[in-house]
Amino acid sequence: MLLKSPYISRIKIKNFRNFIDVDEKLNHKQVIIGENNVGKTNFIKAIQLILDPKLSEDQRFLTDSDFNNTLESPMENGQVIEISIEVQNFEHNHTLLSILSDAVISDGPPTIKLTYRYYPQESERGTDYQYKIFQGDKEEVAFTHFHRKYFNIKVINAIRDVELEMKSINKSPLNKLLSQYDIRKEELEEIADKLKATSEEVLSIDELEHLTSSINSKFTDTIGVKMDSAISLGTIDLDPNRLLNTLKIMLGSQKRPTSNNSLGLNNILYISLILLSLEDKTIPYIIKEDIFNNLLAEEGSEILAECYAQNDKGNFILSEEVSSQDTLTLYQFMEDNNSPNSGFTILAIEEPESHLHPALQRLIFKDVMKQNSSLLMTTHSPYITSVSPLNSMVHLRLSGSGTSIKTTANLSLGDRDTKDLERYIDVKKGEIYFGQGVILVEGVAEEYLIPSFAELLSKPLDKKGIVVCNINSTNFEPFVVFLRALGIPHILITDGDYYFYNEEKEKIFGKMFDDSHELFGNSFDGNERMEKLTTDLNILFAEQISDNHLEQDNLFAENGIFVGKYTLEIDMLEASNGNDKIIFSKVFNELTLGGETQQKNFKVAIDNGKYVEALNKIESSTAKIGKGRFSQGLSTECTVSMIPKYIKNAIEFIYDEVDEL
Repeated sequence: MLLKSPYISRIKIKNFRNFIDVDEKLNHKQVIIGENNVGKTNFIKAIQLILDPKLSEDQRFLTDSDFNNTLESPMENGQVIEISIEVQNFEHNHTLLSILSDAVISDGPPTIKLTYRYYPQESERGTDYQYKIFQGDKEEVAFTHFHRKYFNIKVINAIRDVELEMKSINKSPLNKLLSQYDIRKEELEEIADKLKATSEEVLSIDELEHLTSSINSKFTDTIGVKMDSAISLGTIDLDPNRLLNTLKIMLGSQKRPTSNNSLGLNNILYISLILLSLEDKTIPYIIKEDIFNNLLAEEGSEILAECYAQNDKGNFILSEEVSSQDTLTLYQFMEDNNSPNSGFTILAIEEPESHLHPALQRLIFKDVMKQNSSLLMTTHSPYITSVSPLNSMVHLRLSGSGTSIKTTANLSLGDRDTKDLERYIDVKKGEIYFGQGVILVEGVAEEYLIPSFAELLSKPLDKKGIVVCNINSTNFEPFVVFLRALGIPHILITDGDYYFYNEEKEKIFGKMFDDSHELFGNSFDGNERMEKLTTDLNILFAEQISDNHLEQDNLFAENGIFVGKYTLEIDMLEASNGNDKIIFSKVFNELTLGGETQQKNFKVAIDNGKYVEALNKIESSTAKIGKGRFSQGLSTECTVSMIPKYIKNAIEFIYDEVDEL
């Protein structure tokens, strides 16, 4: 529907399991990531304590082990567990407005608050722990099982028997979908009579045809049409009272039962059915003739004629082409006169990647993200995170006082920066999310060489889960903003890109420093970029930044930003000794397509300190090597003495940052 569904906009967790004190904003759809045992399931569990109708009252009583383990003897010392959620985007849902009117804490924007509290209470027997779940700031107004009928959470666990649930009368999502239609008993009796006469009879009432079509559409949207995956319904019971309860989903042209499907395919089918069942049914696809005629007597009923047409079975069917304005008008009319009073369900899916090929992981997530339903999803899959919206991430990370949470719900980036960042994450399969630390670099040379440098310094990056992210540009700002929002330790390494002014006051790049350059002024483009970055992001204030380049370098380094002098390759050559320069020539000779003269010219350029000229030869049309290939070759041959000081400092900095976690 046009109207975005209600969602949890804020969560606060105090003293519960992994979480000591959490207060974070959330978005309509959230992808929850983090290492094993960091608390992703406990994050969902905290919300379940408030919203899950399947939890018994006893299950809402906690134990000593449910308190954060940094608390000493928590129940003996009277510690309290408190979890609260705030909900927005509910104002168009009349049912929630009426049922939870006491939970409203704000009108701008309209916000509902619900709180679970587990606390000590004095009694004749001494101190006992009790829990209460209340609405808004009114502790005397309980949020009960009755309220959960209209506002709740549905959790699809990571380990599940999908086939068994689809067979169960009480748990089957197919049966839940059937219950949303107005199917009359006389229609079922007619079908049963025909089934008795012929086993070829199709289950052809409008509601079942629409349900079959809807399931096919949802399933096909997710997996595509390359496999034999057409969905049909079948039944083996001829009793009209049991006909619907025995409907089974069949797959493919051979009508295979779900027991013959793979685990992955059944997972997708199950999630598709759940998503379908959670769709807003305020506007019905089918209206029975008697109900339609009754609705015509209501004010504003002229919208019905614009949107519905009667078929040969007497039912009124929603048009496939209803304008946005008519849809909104029809929604309000139905909400006022024919509301299903179904309330709202938040969907939580734990690790949907189970048993799925990477391509299907991406497909099912893209399908889920298109739905109007509010969603919480935990995952370890880089294939899912790689296609997740930037503002949908919830990043859980272990800290000294439990698990910390950072979200990107309030992330603010321009369209260009957003596209650049999303493209990088998609291509790199979301690796930036799973690093314990991140090194941002501007080019492929750094991507190849920095891991080798770290090995030489006895600080291997893999050991600490540190990832080198090559952004292929100098536009670091969106990446820094994103990593800061997620709370992931990171550093930035960039070229100094030395330049000087000529007599015409033009900037001249691509030259080594010469004393004559001082006549008209010289500088470093990298420093200027970092000055703008740090002041734009309020990392530093302009008055803190000196005009002296060395002082700038020191200040930037204190804030995790490391700036070279020229480019990495030239800075390496400046740091190198005679034996190192032989290695440069050796790698060049192995890779170049040129002859002995070209190899000799490269060596002469290096020996004479003409490093810019040597670098140009690597990228020349005759050598046909390129910086990337050269750096890859050099990465297996490099030595400690080649490492520029700012690179060494950067690696040590990020190592210390990760160690402090």
